[in-house]
This record gives sequence, structure tokens and C-alpha cells, in this order.
Amino acid sequence: MHMTSHREPKASPRVRLIMLACLIPLIVATIAGLFVLWPSGPDKELPGGGPTTNTAEGTTDTKVTVTAVDASDCDPGETDPMVQADCTTYTVEANGRQGSLYVTPDAVEAGVDVGDTIKVLDFTQSPDREEMGTDYVFIDFDRNVPMLAVAILYAVVVLLVAGLRGLRALIGLGFAGAVLFVFMLPAMLDGKPPLLVAMISASLIMVIALYLAHGISTRTSTALFGTVLGIVITGILGAWMTSWANLGIAYSEDGYLLVDTTDLGMTDIIVCAILITGLGVLNDVTITQASAVWELAAAAPEMKPAQLFARAMRIGRDHIASTVYTITFAYVGSALMTLIIVSAHDQPLIDTFTLGDMSVEVVSILVCSIGLVVAIPLTTGLGVLVVKSGVRPPRRPTGSVAASGAITADGVAGDRPPLTRRETRERDQNR
Repeated sequence: MHMTSHREPKASPRVRLIMLACLIPLIVATIAGLFVLWPSGPDKELPGGGPTTNTAEGTTDTKVTVTAVDASDCDPGETDPMVQADCTTYTVEANGRQGSLYVTPDAVEAGVDVGDTIKVLDFTQSPDREEMGTDYVFIDFDRNVPMLAVAILYAVVVLLVAGLRGLRALIGLGFAGAVLFVFMLPAMLDGKPPLLVAMISASLIMVIALYLAHGISTRTSTALFGTVLGIVITGILGAWMTSWANLGIAYSEDGYLLVDTTDLGMTDIIVCAILITGLGVLNDVTITQASAVWELAAAAPEMKPAQLFARAMRIGRDHIASTVYTITFAYVGSALMTLIIVSAHDQPLIDTFTLGDMSVEVVSILVCSIGLVVAIPLTTGLGVLVVKSGVRPPRRPTGSVAASGAITADGVAGDRPPLTRRETRERDQNR
């Protein structure tokens, strides 16, 4: 019996040359943008220190270990964290020396126990020590060990399931983090155009991450072009919608500080956030659609371009539905506290979703969803054009009755006249 094997279709030399002619300018423009927009000065620091620092004279950040918790001064059954913070005495040890600790009510409610390692402000050398009435003030819990453990677990699971490709994906993820923290964020603080910085960063991340994780091929290049188109659409739409809806009011103290002390505007930050948020989802849908086109073309090389596009889009529509849920629930999860607060007030639902931070979340969901929905047919169409450019009609072995199409699988005659008795007997003997 004649067996056929499906090999992955390859683009024609002409199409590969065209893709290369498009890819080289994209890479050159990305690298040029990286050099032009590179932050010129040292990292800018906001006044007042960071979220875990203090500018009071003589204070430093350090870590201490809780050695004793004495709640004997509290009334039996006392549950109010505000009262517990005042009536509970905490003793800590730092560098072999004992000291007193003040724990904030929210930390008291979370639970500070003997043996916990926490981050504190050290007032032992500060002239404000007597006024504070304590040696140390609670800042936050030390989460280094649990977070490192879950990061290691994540890496191990990825490596066990995805193998070498998973390792390459993790390397790409590390590169993405380096681009964000070494280039994008410092460049934005340095006053460079935020949207342009975000687009250059996104393009650089995708060029490295896609080729690193999926290899250098026309399939990966197709996904890259689809992703870049999605990035451009998302960025432009995000900038337009943010301006039209008048988003970008800084409600938090840190937000006001950032706007007042830098050249950044809240609208710039929102647009960049929308772009970076949609980046991962765009990467997901474009590489999936490109793979779907290639696999369908390999399984049925006789399909016409319109049929291939239609079948790939069936997969794309399912992916659109699931990915829209992914984006929506990811944003809802990140804004859950805000949702709880606004739901506690008796106001119409439309007012809830059009006020303050919630309007930013809603616009982000809608803009990212539009970007990925548009990117799917664009990537699919591009993939069909590329993959069908190199398809040639399959050669049929001469002298093979089954391959020539004379007799179909159900014994019905094809293009040739019916077999004679002798030809039928010879066919049965060959089986």
C-alpha cells in the first residue's frame, strides 16, 4: 500500500526574500530607535524615597527577626487591629541586639508572629528616636524566600513540560524584563516619547522572544509581522481612546508625585500600560494562528487558499473567545479591590465602570481585545499567502493505480475507464 508523509510546507524563495526585505528594516529601525531613545542621564529618583524608604535623618532600612510578642496589656478577646497595635509589645533582634518594634494595624491584622523576618525602618541612630518611642517601625514582610521558591517551581514546571523550548522561553522572558527595567522605564523617566519608547521596547522584545522560543523560520516571521501590526494598532487606538475619554487623572499620592516631578503624564503611562499588557496576548494569538495555518497546509496541501484561510479562522475564532476572557479576567483580578469598594456604594453600574481607575481598566480591556481580534485575521491571511506561495501540486507516482486516482477508496472508478478483469486480478495480487 502506498503511504504518503506530510512535510511542513515551505514558502517560495521569492516570498522568503520579500519577508527578509521587510524583516531587516524592522530590526534596523528597532535597533536605531533603541540607540536614539536610550536614556541619556543617570536613573532619576523621585523625592521622598521609595515605598519602603524614609528620608528622616538617621534612619535606615534593615531586616529584623521577631523574638517575642506580648499582648498581655490587651483586653481579653480584643480584635480591633487599631487597639491591638497600641497594646501589643513586639521585641525584635537585629545584628545580635534586641529592640522594640511598632507594628502598623494592617500588619497586626495580617499577623506578626515570633520567628517572622520583616523589613523595618531603623530609628536607633535617629534623633527622632525618643519622639517615635520605638527602635524600629514595621515596613513590610520579607517575602524573598516564598517568592523565590515559587519562581523556581515555575521554572522547573516549564522545563519539565516544555523542555528546551521552555528554557528558551524563560531566557526570552528574562530578556523582556531587562528591556523593561534597563531601557523602557528609564527612558520614560528621562523624558523620551513614551508611546514611541513602548513600541520600540515591544518590537525588540518580540523579535528576540519569538525567534528564541520558536526558532528562525517563515512561520515565526509571519507571527512576528502579525504581532508588530497588532502592536501598532493597539498603540494608536490606545492613545486615541485615552485622549478621547479624558483618562489619566492621578488619584494616588504616588501618581501625583510622578506627574509633578517628571515629564510624564498619566495618559502616557496608561497608553504604555495598555500596550505592554496586550503584548503577551498578541504573541499568543499570532504564533498560534501561524502554527494553525502551517499544520493545516501540511495535513491537506491540496486545499485552496480561501479554504485554508476559512479553516484557520475557525481555530482563530475559538482563540478570540478564550483570549477575550483571559484579558478581561486578568484585569478584573488586578482591580478586584477597587471593584469591591465601588460595589459597596449604591450607584448605577454604568457610573461604576466610567469613574476613575475603573474607566482605565475598561478601556484597557477593550483596546487590547480589539488589537488581538484584528491581529488574528491579519496573521492568518499573511500566513496563507506565505505558505501557499511554495505549494506545488503533489507528484503522483507513475504506474501506480491507487495513486493515479483510477479507483477511489470505495472502489468507484475515477478519471480512467473501468479496470478489465485482468487488471483487477493483477491489482488484487499486488495487494
